[in-house]
Amino acid sequence: MASSLPAPINPKFPLSRLDDDFIEYYNKYLAIKPATHNINVEELKANPQKYASPWARDFSYEPFVNDIQLKSDDGHEFTTRLYRPDPRTSPFGEGPYPIHVNFHEHLFGKGHDDAWAAIQWVHEHGPEIGARPDSISIGGISAGGHISAVCQQLARDAGIDLKLAVIAVPATVTGDGKPDAADSPFPSAVENEFAPCLSWQRLEFFRNIYEPKSEEVKQELNARPVFIRKPLEGNLRGVCDTYIATADCDPLRDEGEEYGQRLVKAGVKVTTRRYTGVPHPFMHMLHIKKGQLYISDICTALKAVHGA
Repeated sequence: MASSLPAPINPKFPLSRLDDDFIEYYNKYLAIKPATHNINVEELKANPQKYASPWARDFSYEPFVNDIQLKSDDGHEFTTRLYRPDPRTSPFGEGPYPIHVNFHEHLFGKGHDDAWAAIQWVHEHGPEIGARPDSISIGGISAGGHISAVCQQLARDAGIDLKLAVIAVPATVTGDGKPDAADSPFPSAVENEFAPCLSWQRLEFFRNIYEPKSEEVKQELNARPVFIRKPLEGNLRGVCDTYIATADCDPLRDEGEEYGQRLVKAGVKVTTRRYTGVPHPFMHMLHIKKGQLYISDICTALKAVHGA
C-alpha cells in the first residue's frame, strides 16, 4: 500500500525506528498528499487548503477566541489570537491559556521581531486581556522553537522575567551554509537525512526560501546580534527555565539537544526530553501516543511554573 501513495516514507529510512501508530497515522493522513517541497510555491499559495496538514484547524468561531492587532517596531501589523474561555465552565479552569502570534514567515528575522513585540505588549498591557505580566511563558515548535530561543535571550536582556520557555524541535544554528547532510557537525543530520515529514532535502527547501537573497538584506541581518541567527551561540546566562523537546527521527534533533546542554553549562534549569519513534512535527499528531505524551508533558510543566 505505502509504495502506491503520493508521498510514502522513504525506503532509505528504517521503519524499525518509527512507532507503529505513527506509521499508521502517516500513511492514512500525510502520505496521501505530495510533499510540498516538491511543489511550486505559487501553486501552494494558490491552493493552501489542498496541501494543508490535517492538524490545521480553525478555532476562530469559538466564542472565547478573540483576535487583536499588534505592531512590530517597523510598523508591520500582525494578528495575535487570544484564548479566554470562562474558567467556571472550562475543563482547564484558570488556565494558563495561550496567546498565538501570527508572525512573519519571511524575511528571516521579521518573525522574531513580531514575537518579541507581542511579548513586550503582553508584559506591558497584560491586565487589559486578563493576563498577568509577572507570569508569562513562551514557546514554539520548529521555527517557533528557534524564535522562542531568541526571545528568551531578548527577554533576559530587557529585564522581563519569564516563567518558562518551551522550545520544541528547534533549529539553533540556522543557515550554516551546509547543503549536504554529511557536512553538518550534528550526527542526527545524516542519521535522519531521509526521515519522514522533515528530511534534509525538505529542510534545505525551507532554508532556501527564507534565507536573505539581496546583499542589503544580508548586511542588515549580519548587523544584528549573532544569537538572532544562531541562538546556540548566544550568551545563555540568566535566561529563564527551559523545556526542550526533540524528536529522535529529526535531522534537527542534536542541535536542539546541544542548546539544552549549553543552557545547563550556563546555569539554567533545563528539562530535555527526546521523544523516540517519531519525526519532527509529531506533537501536532494527537492520534499517536507520543503526540499525546508531549501535550501532557507541556501542560504539566506550564501548570507547575504558573502555580495552576
